[in-house]
Amino acid sequence: VYVTKGEAYTVVDTLQTEDTRFAGFALSSLNRVLVAHALRQVGAPEAFELVVGLPLRDFYWDNGTPNQDLIAAKRETHRIPVQLRTLEGDSDLPVPARVHVLPQSLVVAMQSPGEDPDLPIAVVDIGSRTTDITVVQNGKVDFSRCGTLPDLGVAAAVDRFQTAIEERRGKRLPNRKILHGALIQNKRIRINGAEIPEADQQSARKEALKEIAGRIQRGVERHARTLEDCDHVILIGGGALLLEGQFDWPHAQLHPQAVHANAMAWLETLESV
Repeated sequence: VYVTKGEAYTVVDTLQTEDTRFAGFALSSLNRVLVAHALRQVGAPEAFELVVGLPLRDFYWDNGTPNQDLIAAKRETHRIPVQLRTLEGDSDLPVPARVHVLPQSLVVAMQSPGEDPDLPIAVVDIGSRTTDITVVQNGKVDFSRCGTLPDLGVAAAVDRFQTAIEERRGKRLPNRKILHGALIQNKRIRINGAEIPEADQQSARKEALKEIAGRIQRGVERHARTLEDCDHVILIGGGALLLEGQFDWPHAQLHPQAVHANAMAWLETLESV
């Protein structure tokens, strides 16, 4: 159990009872606890620096200037203490000595130059809650072509998959963890001790992926106007692995470290300064 600002949270792999798809998630206690849990899992030392990100549209105002108030708030929220409560007793988790806040997707775009430097480069970041589109040309962000698709990512695909399965089976499936594994890892779904027909599961999975990919593609192209003029399109985020091959973008390429693309780009940037 984790406690922060008087609020208690339990983080386990088998259940998901908290929905992270809400506007204030980046500054929430839930976000702080999830970051603290991840740091504990990897064994963060007593003294360390933390790098976190904000979507490009949150990091910058429409005129291209950084949203300093939000950046400062994001920095400070991860310096609020989190306490671990176990049967052996309570302990304070390490607090980062310094928190760096960087824009998501932008550094990835800057580190992925095209063959023609005059052509724009697009990064589509498909996360759990949202999908972000970033377009960079001649080393500058084209804010008129960038944006965020709220409530459209892996979680939306799981929701659609659940609906498709329930329509085929006529029963509600309360265990989201099973659906998550079935959609992402293609694990078989068992209900009442028996696997559902593979044809039902595969058709529901195909239907869900096609629909969510189509919604993402239409949303991305609405923000970016078109991707046809881009030298290439880089797909990153956990959703990129799930939806690779679903988009009608012949010049799209999956980042070799899609899930950790932002983190690796941030690390490379900080190590070079």
